[in-house]
Amino acid sequence: MADRKQTLVDINKASMDELLSIRGIGTGLAAQIIEKRPYADLHELIEVSGINETKLAALLPFITLGTQDRGKPAPEKTPTPTIPKAKKPVSTLGGTEAFVFFEDRNERQDALLMVLGGFILGLLILMLRRRK
Repeated sequence: MADRKQTLVDINKASMDELLSIRGIGTGLAAQIIEKRPYADLHELIEVSGINETKLAALLPFITLGTQDRGKPAPEKTPTPTIPKAKKPVSTLGGTEAFVFFEDRNERQDALLMVLGGFILGLLILMLRRRK
């Protein structure tokens, strides 16, 4: 699978399935992207709820506006998005920007369990060191 080339997805023409093929885009986000079409610039995606500057930077290598050939692999170098002034909250999911990348509930739960597991492991190590 590592040798599979990622093709660019035209956000103005892509179907729901094509948008879902991009890592980081779930059904809700894909529906919002389709609803707010057409886009004159890729940076207009920041206006979609659930996409901030960081998420957009992660999506840029996989999306296009149709000006490039769709069969070409994703570019290696991506332009850095400009940071507009925040008009509304970045995310309403967890009240924090840290959870914006996690599209579905399972990803958020997995991340939380990993953090909690690391915390518990750290406590166990501290307890074992104090015993000596």
